Amino acid sequence: MKSIACRASSALVIMILWVSSAWAVIPTETIEKARQATILVAAEGDENAGGFGTGVVIDPSGLALTNYHVIHRAKSLRIFFWDPNDLNYYPAEIVGIDPVADLALLQIKVREDMLPLTYLNIEPEKFIIGEEVVAIGHMLGLQWSVTQGTINHTERPGKITPYISILQHSAQINKGNSGGALINKAGDIVGINTYILLPKGGWSGIAYAIRGDNVYRAAQQMIETGEVQYTALRLGLRNMNEFFVKRFQEEFPDANVPTGIFGMMVMNIEEGDYPDLQGIKNFDVVVAFDGRPVNYLYQLKEVIKDYNPGDKVTLLIIRNSHFITIEYELTAIDFSDFEEFYDKSIEDQFEDKPAQPPAPTVPEEEEKPKVTPAPQEETPIPTPIPPSQPDNNER
Repeated sequence: MKSIACRASSALVIMILWVSSAWAVIPTETIEKARQATILVAAEGDENAGGFGTGVVIDPSGLALTNYHVIHRAKSLRIFFWDPNDLNYYPAEIVGIDPVADLALLQIKVREDMLPLTYLNIEPEKFIIGEEVVAIGHMLGLQWSVTQGTINHTERPGKITPYISILQHSAQINKGNSGGALINKAGDIVGINTYILLPKGGWSGIAYAIRGDNVYRAAQQMIETGEVQYTALRLGLRNMNEFFVKRFQEEFPDANVPTGIFGMMVMNIEEGDYPDLQGIKNFDVVVAFDGRPVNYLYQLKEVIKDYNPGDKVTLLIIRNSHFITIEYELTAIDFSDFEEFYDKSIEDQFEDKPAQPPAPTVPEEEEKPKVTPAPQEETPIPTPIPPSQPDNNER
């Protein structure tokens, strides 16, 4: 079984020297290696539809990661490498998908003499505010562009579920960067770039990448089983705070809910739903998970990752001013409609579609692919999913 490597003078002058040494410029040789491990993913779908995105090799045998939305509904994949002496493309197979985190694992089919491929390790633990990072990708058709920035935040919630942790950073990315690596000064992958903060595309100064610990966990599961499971309560939960409680009381003046506390309120349960069958009711407030206090969703995410679907836990809740316990069987996130979700997310990107970038050079004697990294025909290109206002729903 394959595995993934893990990486794991005056006072003013002194301060300047300390800052310079703490955030040293990422070495050129580190960036060059990362560029060699970066691939261009060209996807072909039905009716000649397709587009391109970025990916990164994570194993010398040719395993590579990209965004799920880059290969969504793809019928065939072509992979290009950063090699001025090799303009050929190579086929790839989809080994596994994780639509919840927007990740996909590919196996690139290369010649034996090309192995081992240059690859990058995934950093699963160290994510530092202010750390210098570099993004490499094919923004707007400009292949293997390198941009630099810093990590602005390490704990943004995922677009689909708060169980996915997202890095916010300032390295410039755009359409075509999807699936590319965000690397640190050691040259390790701290994130996989996935979307930007502008619904119609374009650079806003705010970029997002799936955090390395989520990437590492998902990659390991995709290697082992081809899919990824996320243990969940399958409850609609909202963080309790004074502002939420005030709005809630205006909407439900007759509801008896606690005030002046933290915790997570259960909402939107219908009769026959999974939690309803286990005794959970709307407006219950969860305050502890298997004996561990949970004041808000981030704490719940940190404790639930140590459990598996099917495990039974004890929930401490507040209902009608009383503390009660409920035995609860954990399940997994249900995202069975992910294809429709991504269909709509990608379609929404093209109400005002920009002009296509020029195609990369292909040797005259070589048959031109039907779909190149920058198709000339008017076909949609998978682009970063537009971010929505993060809610506190657990899905």
